[in-house]
Amino acid sequence: MTSRIAILGGGPVGMVTALLLARRGIAAALYDARPIEDLRRDRRLLALSRGSLQILDTLLGAGTLPMAPIRRVHVSSRGHAGAAHLGPPVTDHAGDATHDPSFGTTPVGATVWYADLVAALARAIDAEPRIVSERPRRVLGLRQYPDHVCVTLDNDTEITCALAIDAEGGPDRHRNAIGAAPVRSHALLADLTLDGLTPGDAFERFTDDGPFALLPVPGSRRQMSMIWCLPSPLAHTRHQLPEKPLLREIAQTLGPRFLAPTAIGSRNLFPLRPTRIDRVCEHRLVHIGNSAQVLHPVAGQGFNLGLRDCVCLVGCLTDTMAGTDIRRTHDVPAALARYAATRRLDRAVVPALTGMLPQLFSSAPLPIAVARSAALGALDLLPNVRRAFARLLMFGVRV
Repeated sequence: MTSRIAILGGGPVGMVTALLLARRGIAAALYDARPIEDLRRDRRLLALSRGSLQILDTLLGAGTLPMAPIRRVHVSSRGHAGAAHLGPPVTDHAGDATHDPSFGTTPVGATVWYADLVAALARAIDAEPRIVSERPRRVLGLRQYPDHVCVTLDNDTEITCALAIDAEGGPDRHRNAIGAAPVRSHALLADLTLDGLTPGDAFERFTDDGPFALLPVPGSRRQMSMIWCLPSPLAHTRHQLPEKPLLREIAQTLGPRFLAPTAIGSRNLFPLRPTRIDRVCEHRLVHIGNSAQVLHPVAGQGFNLGLRDCVCLVGCLTDTMAGTDIRRTHDVPAALARYAATRRLDRAVVPALTGMLPQLFSSAPLPIAVARSAALGALDLLPNVRRAFARLLMFGVRV
């Protein structure tokens, strides 16, 4: 069986890649071991940057996804002076704008349920004749040749294609993973009920134990999604706490400037093992999304980085091949070389930033504490610094 491009992995990154290719007139076959119904039951919350919203609006249409806009992000450090606020202008009681007007009136991002995003992407794929989607279908092996790739499936079918795109995730399965290490920290996830929330506000609070984030939940004005990154033993201890003691711990972490939460939903623990592979292109195989890098959840950059992988890869493929026929297989390695070079800086800077921030803000020495308070103050007071930092989070490193 012959396919122009095989996409191995049918989560959101794989599906977005297939749709972007189809919009450029390139057919693709998508394979995933999971039934689509399993993905539609996944209740994870994804944080989308402004750049990611633009990508998805182009594919699905604006307003298609039920989401909660993020209009302002409040960044603070527990026990230390200094705080920063990122987002469009708001008006205080005197009628003055209190935030940088250079953000415009568009939200800096939004949250969406994983299941809702998968359902919308699946509908778009079903309506696209250039995409063949096979689920459940497990990939058993892959062999590369000078001018093609052979992919073996669990139904004894062998797919011959010009290019294989690995979007399955799990970079720690690669021998050349950078930074792979035993799990030493976990994220404690739960929905909190809080009163007095301002719609569109999100919070990132750094503590000695680890970052604590609150994100708005689609369809709710009183609930926020909590992502609390903690050392593994402490995460497991707090996961088992009764509700009232845990709510007291959360209130102490938030501090007196925040309203205390009144209820907490079901809790989940998620292991944190940030990893990144150095070599994303291997002749006619390319790794994207979580197959190429898994980020620390601070600042919510992982999925957004994966979407930028999709856009850049499809752009390099269609530009190198003049948007015509991918059967000119000698062009594939050239396109992948261009992709690797173009993505190198974004894939280096954003993982380094998200890996550095938790360590920086959990360091106790006084000089470091003074420096980070000064950095937060500068971020809030200096418009050029604030704009540059926000642009990095919304759109990544552009080259």
